[in-house]
Amino acid sequence: MSLFRLVPVLVVLLLAAACTGSAVFEPETPTTTSTTLAPTITSTTVPATTTTSLLATTTTTEPPATLGLITPNGVIVAILNSSDSGHLVMTPCGNEALVAEGTPIYEMDAVIDPGHGGSVDTGAVGPNGLPEKDINLKVAQATVEILTERGFSVVLTRTSDYTSPLSVRAHLADTLQAKLMVSIHHNAPTPGPSVVPGVEIFIQKDSDRSRRLGGVLWDHAMTALSTFKIAWSAPGDSGVMTVLNTRGDDAYGIIRHPETPTALIELGYISNRVEAELYETPIYARVAAKGLADAIEAYLTTDAPGSGFVNGRVFNPRPGVAKSVCVDPDLG
Repeated sequence: MSLFRLVPVLVVLLLAAACTGSAVFEPETPTTTSTTLAPTITSTTVPATTTTSLLATTTTTEPPATLGLITPNGVIVAILNSSDSGHLVMTPCGNEALVAEGTPIYEMDAVIDPGHGGSVDTGAVGPNGLPEKDINLKVAQATVEILTERGFSVVLTRTSDYTSPLSVRAHLADTLQAKLMVSIHHNAPTPGPSVVPGVEIFIQKDSDRSRRLGGVLWDHAMTALSTFKIAWSAPGDSGVMTVLNTRGDDAYGIIRHPETPTALIELGYISNRVEAELYETPIYARVAAKGLADAIEAYLTTDAPGSGFVNGRVFNPRPGVAKSVCVDPDLG
């Protein structure tokens, strides 16, 4: 074959090789990246937006929305609006205040509500003089400590002894877009004797998530508290239940107000002298808090359905604390 006849054939072979070989060197598409903030009081994952062009790939990190603040005096508040002059917040009494600085709070895994608080809302008082508001706060603080150590983002509705209406606590949980809220209480008056703890958990009537939260709390609280061998008190129908008023609504404000899945737990009876004395011991708050923390972790990380469900009650409780008698703490 002559050289002139070989040239077209060589050209065709070279073109074919170029076409089939181009895919081998095609660059891999870069993966989308995401950034997680270093945990302080939160473990918020920041979404990332990836933009790809023919020349380069850039990743833009969107900062999380600041939904609340820890004020300089340690009070946790929801942000209503922000401007160059500071943050307009809702105070614990439901008033508006301008706060210039504070530690930002983002979306929360959990909000823990220590029931009662302040001079006008002590809750029940034990035969030993122990106010319910104090033991509620102690257990709540220990629960937050354990959950924070485990990497969850969690805050309290009140951080010391001050009053806050139930609607304000609910607003805080909703504003922080919490995945759950647990309200901690210790009950009265004393029912009959029992060989097991008199744990009662009240849930939202129209929320499957609240029901599951209540069931998981029941499992872990009963396990934790049963390690104490004392003369417990418990009503015959204790368990996980709805409590409705005669209008058919959730009776308790901390259950009725929030959109956040919420459960109220009565860990026992402070009116029972034996239990009240247990609540004063250093170990009680830690054991109770571990049970609550274990339950919250199980709710957030598993599909555990919980147990302890019983028929509901009809009850008309006394109204909660009115805004007119509430005194705001110093925000700092």
